[in-house]
Amino acid sequence: MKLIIECVKNVLKKPFTQKYPEERLEIPSWLRGNYVYDKEKCVYCGLCARYCPSNAITVNREKKEWCVDIGKYLFCEQCAEVCPTKCLVLGMEFELVAVGKGKFVFRG
Repeated sequence: MKLIIECVKNVLKKPFTQKYPEERLEIPSWLRGNYVYDKEKCVYCGLCARYCPSNAITVNREKKEWCVDIGKYLFCEQCAEVCPTKCLVLGMEFELVAVGKGKFVFRG
């Protein structure tokens, strides 16, 4: 019975996202959005890949290549915390929409 009451309440509520994207919400300062990567600072040490709990980051030291799969990325900030040169930080970009999985694999 509680479930039915909860469902009826939710149906009668005004949707929270009704005005989005025409009217933008104010983004809180603590938001962990998409990563920001500075290729010039990167030393390809691989610490970010080693500490990534979802294995979303791969680093090839020989080729000096860095890759992140946003589909696996958890936005937990472990990679940014262990980065010795701070070339990787989490920004404020939260709108991650694309058609096709390939759009979510970034190489640097």
